[in-house]
Amino acid sequence: MLQDQFAESTNPALQGRVQMAAAKAAQDISSEPTQTPNHPMRVSLASQVARSPQMYTHSFTSMLCAQGITNDSTDAEISSMVAAVWDAIAGQPTPPLTMAV
Repeated sequence: MLQDQFAESTNPALQGRVQMAAAKAAQDISSEPTQTPNHPMRVSLASQVARSPQMYTHSFTSMLCAQGITNDSTDAEISSMVAAVWDAIAGQPTPPLTMAV
C-alpha cells in the first residue's frame, strides 16, 4: 500500500492537479479572517505557495497520497484534502515565552 501511495505521488497528472488546488487554497487563505486559528503560519505558507507553487507540489502531493488521494479522486476531494493538510505543512505557531516568577 505505501509503495502504491508513493507511486501515485509521482504521477505528473496528479501533481498538476494538486499544485492548482494548493494555488487556489493560497488565494483563499490570503484573505481569510485574521482570527482564524494558526492564521500567521497559514498566511505565510499561502504567500510562499503563491510565489512558487511548484516548490510545494511534492509536499502537498505526498501528504494527499498518504491520505488515499489518487488521480482518480475528484477535484473537490483533492481541494478538500489540501485544506485538511494545510496546517500540517504550514507548521504550528510557537507558543509565547513566559517569564518565570
